[in-house]
Amino acid sequence: MPKKLIYFLSQSHIRSLIAEAWAKKLKLSDVTFISGSWLKARKTHFVSEALQEFAIDTPSSLSYVPSQKLLEKADLIVTIYDSTYEIAPHYPETLQKKIVYWDIKDPEHAKSTQSKWAIYQEICEQIAVLVMSLKKQFIEV
Repeated sequence: MPKKLIYFLSQSHIRSLIAEAWAKKLKLSDVTFISGSWLKARKTHFVSEALQEFAIDTPSSLSYVPSQKLLEKADLIVTIYDSTYEIAPHYPETLQKKIVYWDIKDPEHAKSTQSKWAIYQEICEQIAVLVMSLKKQFIEV
C-alpha cells in the first residue's frame, strides 16, 4: 500500500508547522506529513516553546511551497487560515475533494507578547485536537 501524503498549509508556516509536529507524534508508518506556507514562511520562538510544553520537538523540515505537482500528489491538503485576517487560498475544482479548511487564529496578530503567548498555547491545543480527529476521519479509513 503506498504511503499517504498529508500536506498542512498556512499563510506563514507557523500553524502548519505546529500541525505537522502534532501529526508526526502519531507515528503512522503509512503516512508522510509535510507543511508549508502560501506566503513567505516566518519563524518565531513561540512555536518551539508552545510545543515544548507538550514535550514535542519542532520539525526541522523545510516549508514546502505549494506547487501544482505537490498539490496533486497530496492525498489531503489541510489549509489553516484565520478568517479574521486571512483569505484562504482557492484551489482548482479538481482538488476540492481533498481539501480541509481549519479556521484557527493567527497568534502573530496579538497586540502584546503576553496575549500572543496565550494564543500560541491555545492554538497548539486546538490543533492537537484537530489532528486527532483528522486521524480518525481520513487516515484510518
